[in-house]
Amino acid sequence: MPCKKCGSEHQAEYGSEINVHAPAGNDLDKEALLLFPKLLVCLKCGFTEFTLSESELPLLSDRARH
Repeated sequence: MPCKKCGSEHQAEYGSEINVHAPAGNDLDKEALLLFPKLLVCLKCGFTEFTLSESELPLLSDRARH
């Protein structure tokens, strides 16, 4: 799939770590979540997307409801 920003096919996938904090207005005392999404990086323009694993998505859903 080409880059959504520039249309380039020159992209690469990388592993990553992202520390996600509670959204504004939620309980700020909650511990941040450490997630490990795959990054898809356009090597031409730098546009980057990430995808969470199916096992990580419920962790964010639970946080958003509380």
